[in-house]
Amino acid sequence: MAILSPVEKLIALRKKYKINQKDLAGDQISRSHLAMIETGKNKFNENTAKILVENFNKIFKERNIPEKVKLEELMESKKEQIEKLKIDFLKKLEKEDTIEPVISDIESYASEYDIQTKITLYEKIGNIFFEKENFHRAASFYLRILNDLIIIRDSKTLGKVSLSLIRIYLQTENFQAAVDLENLIKSEIISFLLPEKSIILFNFGCIFDSLKDYNRALEYFCQVEEYISDSDQYFDVKNFQAISSADLGKYDNSISIYRSLMLKYKDINRKIIINNNLLYISRLENNSDKIKFYLRKCKKLIELVDLDKFSNYTFEQIIFEIGETSLLLNKRKDAITYFLKLCDEKTKRNLNKKFSSVRYLLTLFTKKDLETVKKIEKFYFTLLKREKRLEIAFDFIDFYMKNGLQKEVYNILNSIKPFSKF
Repeated sequence: MAILSPVEKLIALRKKYKINQKDLAGDQISRSHLAMIETGKNKFNENTAKILVENFNKIFKERNIPEKVKLEELMESKKEQIEKLKIDFLKKLEKEDTIEPVISDIESYASEYDIQTKITLYEKIGNIFFEKENFHRAASFYLRILNDLIIIRDSKTLGKVSLSLIRIYLQTENFQAAVDLENLIKSEIISFLLPEKSIILFNFGCIFDSLKDYNRALEYFCQVEEYISDSDQYFDVKNFQAISSADLGKYDNSISIYRSLMLKYKDINRKIIINNNLLYISRLENNSDKIKFYLRKCKKLIELVDLDKFSNYTFEQIIFEIGETSLLLNKRKDAITYFLKLCDEKTKRNLNKKFSSVRYLLTLFTKKDLETVKKIEKFYFTLLKREKRLEIAFDFIDFYMKNGLQKEVYNILNSIKPFSKF
C-alpha cells in the first residue's frame, strides 16, 4: 500500500471522482494554477488547500457523493502519516493476541518506511516473537534491521538487537550464525552500552568455546573482565577463562584460577561448578586418581544443589559430565542413573547433551529395559521436533533388531517418516 503526499492525494481524489481541473479550481483559483500544483511547479499551500477542500465538498454535495474531504487529512505529510501508522501498529502489537494480521498490515507499508520507523516496528515484532520463544521468527525480524542500525550508528538499539540474536543462537545452538553476526558487529561492540556490551562479549566467548576455538574464546573472556561489575559476573568470567585455558592445555593456569575461586566462593552451587570443571580438567589430564576424587565430590555436591538458584542448563551439563565420567570408570548403573536424569524437557537447550544421553543409554540397556527404552524413544521424538537427528532413530532400530523386536522396528520406521524424505 502507498502513502501519498498532499499533492498526490489531491490528484487521486480528483481522478477517483472524475472531477476535472476546471471544476475543482472553481472561481477562486485558475485551472492553470491547479495544473501547476499537480505537476509540482507551484507550491501547494494551506490557503489553496482550503479553497480546494471547499470545492471538493461542494461538488460531492451536488453529486450526492457520501464523502467529505478534511483539510487536515489532505495536508497531512507522508512523514506525519507514517508516524501515525507506527503508533497505531505499536498499539495493536501490544493488544492483539494474534499478531500475524498486524504484521501483514505493517509489511504492506514496508516500502514507505524511513529507517527509524522500520527499526522501531521490526524490533518490536522481534521482541514479541522472542518472548514467545519463536526464535526463528524473532531472528528474521532482527536481521532485517541489523544493517540499518549499523548504518545510522544507533549503538543502543544495535546492542539490544545483537544481544537478542546471540541469545537466540546460543539457545538454538546455531553457532555459525553467531560467527556471522560477530563478523558483522565486531567493530561496533566497543560503542555498545553496558550491560549489553559485557553480556555480548561473554556470550561470544561461550560461542567460540562451543566451536572449540579456545584462543578466541579466551580472548573474549579476558576482554569482558574489564566490564565486570559484580561478584556473579566475576565468577562466570573467571570460570570460563579457566575452562578455555584448560582446553588449550594450560592446566596449571586453570587450576590456579579455580583455587582462587574456591577461596572466594563458599556456596554449594559454585562449589559444584568448580568441582565439576576440575573433574573435566582431570579427564583432560587423564589423571585417574583425580578423576575418581572429583567424581565423588560432584556426586555428593549435586544432591545439595539449590535448583531455585541454579540454572537448569548448567545443572544438566554437570549431570551429563557425571554420567559420562561414570561410564568412563565402568560404573554402568551410575551412568544410567545420570543419563536418565537428562531425558526430560526441563530446558529448551542442551539438545546435544540430551541426544548424547539417549545414545549412551541405548548402548547400556538390554532387552529387560524395554519399558524404559520405550519412554526414551518417546522423549527422543519430542527432541526430533526441534532438531532433526535422524541418525539416533537408527540407534533405536539397532537396539530393537539386536533384541529381536521386529514390531518395534516397524513402529519406529513409521514414526520417523514425517521427519524424513523417505
